Amino acid sequence: MKVVVVRSEEGKIVSSEVLEGDIGEIVRRVAEQALKEWNPLNSDFTVLRAQYELRYPTPPPDPGIVDIGRELGLEMMREGNELVIIIPIYTISFDNSWMGDAYMDRKMYVVAVYLDELSKKQVEEYAAEATKEPKRLEGGAGGLTLTEDQLKALEEGLKELEEEKPKKRRRRRKKS
Repeated sequence: MKVVVVRSEEGKIVSSEVLEGDIGEIVRRVAEQALKEWNPLNSDFTVLRAQYELRYPTPPPDPGIVDIGRELGLEMMREGNELVIIIPIYTISFDNSWMGDAYMDRKMYVVAVYLDELSKKQVEEYAAEATKEPKRLEGGAGGLTLTEDQLKALEEGLKELEEEKPKKRRRRRKKS
């Protein structure tokens, strides 16, 4: 099986490589490497397994992607005009801290199943986003923490709402 291993630091991709082998063994090797770099006095060390949605336009650029997904036993579904393939993804965080009420990963490895270059790109984007410093919006007694992408999505949503509002028309009453 092909596996992509991405190292991300403070929102930037430091390295990205595709390896051949058992994903469990590769996760263990990468975790051992991260353990050597970890400073237990300054941060936590975590290895988390999750599910990640890869999104492809339909039809996918490489029709063989569906066959690869089936061969690996991955869950696939169609959402609107997109093919969604759910893959296991592992995050190995070894340099992190709390910033107020927000948790910040500064350095991490991300390990996931490699399907094609588009899947690799999506995993790299995930890794970079996960290590970006969150943007803070101060408001009221507490603060609200948003990433750049979350802030952009919020602004786009507000713009859509403004465009959807019907304009009120004044009507004249008929004299009787």
